[in-house]
Amino acid sequence: MLPHFDYLDIIVREASIEVFKNMKWLPLHLRRQLHLSTYMYRILNEICPKHFIGKFTYISGGSRDGENCNLYTHKSRSHKEFFYLGTKAWNILPQSLRASVSVKNFSNTYKQLLLSSIVDENYQTDNTFDKLHVIE
Repeated sequence: MLPHFDYLDIIVREASIEVFKNMKWLPLHLRRQLHLSTYMYRILNEICPKHFIGKFTYISGGSRDGENCNLYTHKSRSHKEFFYLGTKAWNILPQSLRASVSVKNFSNTYKQLLLSSIVDENYQTDNTFDKLHVIE
């Protein structure tokens, strides 16, 4: 499987953003973010394996993060851990998206938001694991 990823990595670097938009494909880093956020939606709505349920806690109190129903971000040494990245991915989502009625609705809406956020040829991909694209 690794040779396929290596080949895809070369192709993706050469592909323009216009190609992604025309094919309705997300660049790999946004695709990874979509999948992570969708899994977080499943976990927080308890549509996931039982061992993930209850692993995340909301921030409480009078802070701005608490009022936005953000999750507590665990400390991470590598910034590649699931609990760290999942929390960051969830906390940057708009409130309207968090309130989606189903996984399919959440995933489709978020994909469209990510696609529409790639607006011009100057858009730069960033494949670092802890860098997440924020929807304006």
